[in-house]
Amino acid sequence: MTIRNISELNAILERSNASWRAVENHMTRMAPEERQRMLGLKVDRKLLSDLAARPRAFSVILGLPTAVDWRNFNGQNHVSPIKNQAQCGSCVSFCVSAALESTTSISGAGMVDLSEADLHFCSNHGANCGGWWPSDAIDEAKRRGVTTEDLFPYPVDASGNVSAICQTNPNRDSQLYRPGSFSTLQTMGERKQWLATRGPVCAAFHVYDDFFGYNGTSIYRHVTGNHAGYHCVEVVGYSDTDSCWIVKNSWGSNWGDDGYFRISYGECGIDDTSQDRDPNGAVNQFPMYGIDGIQTPSAWRAFELSGAGSADPKTRVAAVSRIPGSMELWWIAPNGSVQAAYWYEGGNWQRYELAPQGSAAPGGGIDAVSRIPGSMEVWWVGSNGSIQAAFWYEGGSWQRYELAPAGSASLGGALSAVSRISNSMELWWIGSNGSIQANYWYEGGNWQRYELAPAGSASLSGSIASVSRIPSSMELWWTGANGSIQANFWYEGSSWQRYELAPAGSASINGSISAVSRIPSSMELWWIGGNGSIQAKFWYEGNNWQGYELAPPGSASLSGGLAAVSRISNSMELWWVGSNGSIQANFWYEGGNWQRYELDPAGSASLSGGIAVTARIPGSMELWWVGANGTIRDNYWYG
Repeated sequence: MTIRNISELNAILERSNASWRAVENHMTRMAPEERQRMLGLKVDRKLLSDLAARPRAFSVILGLPTAVDWRNFNGQNHVSPIKNQAQCGSCVSFCVSAALESTTSISGAGMVDLSEADLHFCSNHGANCGGWWPSDAIDEAKRRGVTTEDLFPYPVDASGNVSAICQTNPNRDSQLYRPGSFSTLQTMGERKQWLATRGPVCAAFHVYDDFFGYNGTSIYRHVTGNHAGYHCVEVVGYSDTDSCWIVKNSWGSNWGDDGYFRISYGECGIDDTSQDRDPNGAVNQFPMYGIDGIQTPSAWRAFELSGAGSADPKTRVAAVSRIPGSMELWWIAPNGSVQAAYWYEGGNWQRYELAPQGSAAPGGGIDAVSRIPGSMEVWWVGSNGSIQAAFWYEGGSWQRYELAPAGSASLGGALSAVSRISNSMELWWIGSNGSIQANYWYEGGNWQRYELAPAGSASLSGSIASVSRIPSSMELWWTGANGSIQANFWYEGSSWQRYELAPAGSASINGSISAVSRIPSSMELWWIGGNGSIQAKFWYEGNNWQGYELAPPGSASLSGGLAAVSRISNSMELWWVGSNGSIQANFWYEGGNWQRYELDPAGSASLSGGIAVTARIPGSMELWWVGANGTIRDNYWYG
């Protein structure tokens, strides 16, 4: 039967006791040839015959859950948003890309939006809307990688017409995702075991005319209608209670159940219990394909450094790498203690408590420097508004002292430190009256305190950043009480000079600031805008500061952390807490544009927690941040 009348179809469904119903939608309104272009699976009968001839062990797999759904797997969503392949037989590229996106998210590298056009039109498939088979597409994704949607958006116009062309972005090679390998899943047990333990899979099934009108309210089984073609989709879960697969389609979110559907076990060739047949008489029992591993552009890996509740949700984080083979980290716990962890190459992370309960203001600043390889210095805001400090020299124990008395510092303000030469250290913090307070130390002398900016100059919950781009200069920036970005610079032999870098309202008064000097003649500064954007300024010697917006309004939490590093002289990397609790990132290489990606998905991070980063060697970066549940999370990268 053709789709002539939805009422007639529903009457047939009712008479056959089908649980699902049909509805008129954009698919049913299409002409048959238009609907056929919304499919695109090219069945490889020889491959299916070869698979069927292989000896297999049909063992029952015990202990599998009765239901799995990767849209909510242990509280996390690992399924990318619904897309629309439009009038092009590119469903295989859509289902493979969807599985790659899920695999990337599950790996800990965050959710990514991949370019189906790059896979379909620029591979050995060719620049056309013809069909494909999933394992062939996965092989191509492995061979050449798949780039991101922003580098090659799907070429569809407002009428749904697709331009089957290949476009190669000059930055493509810096943003490639490659599957490690894939597994062919033939039995019900293999499919469910993969879905329960590894992630979503690519699946094929036979489409009949009645399927186009599926309304999303129940579980589809074929009742009536002619053969329409074959289709590739991402299976994101299953339910033994309902005896069905849970499937993501590529016909837009206004089809089915917001773009999804459920299909009964054994229907339309989707698994090995099916008795469905091709119009030529061949039995349809299509395998599913699971993607095993993912190579991401940055090869980020992640782990939990400390458990839930170990970090205050508002704590800032401080880190140093005093020698290439070690890293040190400090943060504030909910009970006001100062917690720490260290790592030496070849060993595991070791935790310790640097200062006991009640020593620190949970929302206050903390920072550290290593002025020489054999020493470290840490400062933090005390619970009474003092500035507390601790130092360590190789071969000795940590020694604590009070640098500034009670009431000296804002309990919610940041602090920043730098060691411009090996025998000196400088520290700045936000005073309890909104001033900028400072202390400096030269070897052989005592700490000397002074006021850099008067009362009312700084936001009491704002941030500070500093750099020393050359040994004879220092530069300092902070959030003004009116949301401006204030600055001060110093050259040896002269006095501090203050200026306003960005006017009132430019910055979130609770947001973070970060700065790097990647080469001696330049500085780069980033901050969280008052509208949740990421704002930036850069300076090259002999020129004025130039500003730009790195991420649009709503990109960042107004009270979240932000951190930057320049691991090599021709690159910079930046991370921040997204407005949805994700970890957002951007990287830049000389000669190219900034490239944004999501390192960890929504809900991962505390909206008011800090971020710290180090690059202990040029080929690595380590990032720490506060999890939504009070953990300390660690992401690391090796180039």
